[in-house]
Amino acid sequence: MTQVNITKLKEIYQEAVEKDEDFMRELLNKVLQELLEIERDKQIGVKEYIRDEKQRKGLRNGYKNRELNTRLGKLKLLKPQIREFPFKTDMFENYQRSEKALISAIIQMVIDGVSTNKVKKITDKLSSDLSFSKSTVSRLMKELDPMIESWRSQKLNENYSYIISDACYFYVRENSKVVKRPLLISVGVDITGYRKILGVDIKIDESEESWREHILSLKERGLKTVGLTISDKHKGLVKVLEEEFAGSPHQRCMVHFERNLLSKVPAKERKMLSSYLKMIYNCPDKEMAFKIANLISDKYRERYPKVSKLLDENVEETLTFYSYLRHHHRKIRTTNLIEGTLNSILKRRSKVVGIFPNRESCIRYACSLLMEIDEDWQINRRYMRMLKEDNAADFDEDLMIEITQLKQKSKIKKELVTL
Repeated sequence: MTQVNITKLKEIYQEAVEKDEDFMRELLNKVLQELLEIERDKQIGVKEYIRDEKQRKGLRNGYKNRELNTRLGKLKLLKPQIREFPFKTDMFENYQRSEKALISAIIQMVIDGVSTNKVKKITDKLSSDLSFSKSTVSRLMKELDPMIESWRSQKLNENYSYIISDACYFYVRENSKVVKRPLLISVGVDITGYRKILGVDIKIDESEESWREHILSLKERGLKTVGLTISDKHKGLVKVLEEEFAGSPHQRCMVHFERNLLSKVPAKERKMLSSYLKMIYNCPDKEMAFKIANLISDKYRERYPKVSKLLDENVEETLTFYSYLRHHHRKIRTTNLIEGTLNSILKRRSKVVGIFPNRESCIRYACSLLMEIDEDWQINRRYMRMLKEDNAADFDEDLMIEITQLKQKSKIKKELVTL
C-alpha cells in the first residue's frame, strides 16, 4: 500500500480548514491529488528535486485536467504526466462506481427511447455535480460500439428452417437535410425452433444491391442453407433471396398482399373484401384456398378488375406456407415477426428521438435494443415446435389443429354462400 507522509496530510488538513468552502470535498480533493503525486514519484523511481539518474525511469511532464465524480460532488484534479511513458493509476477506476452506475442508467434510458435533451434534464435534477450534456450522452453511447460490432459479426449456424427479411425506416439527418433511411433486418428460426436476429444494417436505400450486401454478409458469417424465405414483394429483395438461396421456396407475406388488394377498392368495400381474403388463408389445405381465391376473383371481376387480376396472377405466391407443418402456418405466412414485433418496438421507442443525428447513431440505437430482444429469445421457450414426434403433448396440439380446421372448413362453406 502507498505510504502517505503524515506531515503532508496535516498541511492538507490545515489548508482545507482555513478555506471557507465545503470542508470534506476540499479535503478529499487535496488527499487524492497528493496520492497522484506519490504514484508518479513511484513510477518515475525518484522523488521530485532528487537527482539520481540510476534509479530514474522518466521525467515529469506537467499535468492534464481531470474531473472525478464522487458522492461528495465533482472534484477537479491534475493528472500527472510522464514524458517517456503513460502515467497509470487505478484511482479513477476505483472512485467512480457511482458514476458508472449512472452511465449505465443513461445508456439504458437512451436505448429505451429517451432523448438526449430529456436525459440531461433528468441528470441535472439528480445531482448538479453529476450533470451530463447532450454531447456527453452521445459520447457515452459510442462506447457501446465495440459490443455492438461484436454482436453484428458473430458466427451464424449453417442451416435455418425459416428466414424472414424486412425493412424499417427512420429519419436521419445527413448533409443538413432530413432523409428516410431503411434499416434492413433478417430473423431466422433454426432447426430446433429458436428465433435469432441474424443481421441488422442501415443503408441509403432499399435497393437490390443493398439487400444483396445484407444477405451476403449473413453467408459470410456462416449461413448456408434455408428451408423457406419469407418477405414482402420487394422485387430486389425477392430476386436476391432466389439467387442467394437457390432452390429454397419463397413465401410472400399475405398481409402485404392483402393491403395491396384492399387499396384497389373504395373504403366502404374493404371490410367485406378483407373478410373474404381471410377465408383463403384459414383453409385446411392449399387446394381449397385456390378455389376460394378463384370465387373471390370472379365476384370482383366486373366491378374491380384490378382485384381479380392481382388475385389471378399473385395469390399463389402467398400460399407456399400450406406445404409446411400445419402448426407453423400462422407464423410463416407473414413477416409479422419483424414488422409486428421488432419494427413496432423500434418505432415506438424512437418516437421521442424523432430524427437521428446520423446513420451511426441510428444503427447504434437499433442494435442496442435488438440485442436485448435477441438475448430474451435465446433463453425463453422456443418459438416453434419443429417435429411432430417431439412429445405426447404434440399429439393433443395436432388434434386441436385438426378440429379447428374442420370447424373452419364448415364455417367457410357457409360463408361461401354469400359469394
